[in-house]
Amino acid sequence: MFPPRPTELVHTLLRPHLHPGDTAVDATAGNGHDTLFLAKAVGNTGRVLAFDVQPQAIDATRRALHHADVKTRVDLFLESHTGIAAHLPANSAAAVIFNLGYLPGQDHDLTTEPGETLHALTAAATVLKPRGILSVVCYPGHQTGAAEARAVETHLTALASQRWRIAKYAMLGTLKPAPFLLLATKNPA
Repeated sequence: MFPPRPTELVHTLLRPHLHPGDTAVDATAGNGHDTLFLAKAVGNTGRVLAFDVQPQAIDATRRALHHADVKTRVDLFLESHTGIAAHLPANSAAAVIFNLGYLPGQDHDLTTEPGETLHALTAAATVLKPRGILSVVCYPGHQTGAAEARAVETHLTALASQRWRIAKYAMLGTLKPAPFLLLATKNPA
């Protein structure tokens, strides 16, 4: 499909920047698609940390990793993504992926929340190494998602003053607000 969905685009854009032995974070494990992508990209010598607050998400991710035979590369955490920095030292991750919103196929009232997401983005910025990439897929098509998308975009835009490079990829002319991708690169000090 062209143009690609934001969740596909992030994989295409990140693939050349992830290498065997890298450390990466999936801040919102969901059904495991991003975790699996990261696990394959960092190879046998790499490490992926995946976070989610829903047991169903951790179970789905565990199954996907087991099926692909990459589960030994991934540490799964049944906890909020706000705890990223407690599990990684500063300047250690090559990439951190957020795919916000709700878990597909589950309770749509249980969504990521703006305040918690902003706290997690600050933690993610700390663990990213220089030239590391932060990606966030936002879903403004529902009320909570719209508020969260605005807050995340404002938060990431402010990083530009700290020498981060920020980009937004979005569909135009859609009937309702479409998901979009925000990318941020941490520049060396």
